[in-house]
Amino acid sequence: MRPAPKGLDVRMRHPLERAPRIAWWLFGAAVLVSSYWYLASEYRDQVKLRIADARTWRIDGPPCSRITPAEFLGNHKKGPRRFEYEGVTFFRRYGHVECAPIYEDGGTSDRFHPVCQFTSPGELLIRTPKGDWYFQPGPGQPATVFASRDAPPRCVLAAKLTLAAMQGEDR
Repeated sequence: MRPAPKGLDVRMRHPLERAPRIAWWLFGAAVLVSSYWYLASEYRDQVKLRIADARTWRIDGPPCSRITPAEFLGNHKKGPRRFEYEGVTFFRRYGHVECAPIYEDGGTSDRFHPVCQFTSPGELLIRTPKGDWYFQPGPGQPATVFASRDAPPRCVLAAKLTLAAMQGEDR
């Protein structure tokens, strides 16, 4: 066997080392594009869900009556029941409640606010970092409260939440 000529590298190279650089660039670009496509489609799916939630939780109705703190704290047979949700404290006298974080601007924003539906709360006290708001939907009247960070809470005399739905009878 003859010795290899000087200056000629005869060592065996791994097949991946022989791949041209353009192939590596194309492979890297394909990984980046597919990653971007996957993340973008996941984000679009999340926005679709947020928009659907915003539509489901959009409830229109006449505004709840406002009351004074003295009227809320007056003589009542039952004391207020308290709970916190997404940085907002809610007080109600009666009924059931269901809340959800609903994204602003119809579900397209990255900011959300709590929306709570009440079956028949009696009186309501909504406490946010900006202050306290008192509402009186009335006896047996359902209500929905929208507690935005940028505006005072809004209460309307309507809710999709019913006692029958909570007990599974509407399914």
